[in-house]
Amino acid sequence: MPRRSWNIHLEEMMEEGVRFGHDTRKWNPRMLPYSSAKRKGIHIINLTTTARFLSEACDLVFDAASKGKQFLIVGTKNKAADSVSRAAIRARCHYVNK
Repeated sequence: MPRRSWNIHLEEMMEEGVRFGHDTRKWNPRMLPYSSAKRKGIHIINLTTTARFLSEACDLVFDAASKGKQFLIVGTKNKAADSVSRAAIRARCHYVNK
């Protein structure tokens, strides 16, 4: 699978409010490789690792779409429901938003 350049920039991720971390009470030890620090009771997510894995995920989706595969987009939070339905309709995908 050839690597493509998806132009994922850390500055844009931060501007868009990508999730930076979660409460240490909700800690799962398997998340350690993706955590960069722990401050004030919050595990801080490593955005560099997030950007790398996001790029790999984009490659997988691109390859699947080029082979004519179908997708299911799921987003059940109230704030995401409208965005999920709009994106799925635009992409002609199935979706679940409730």
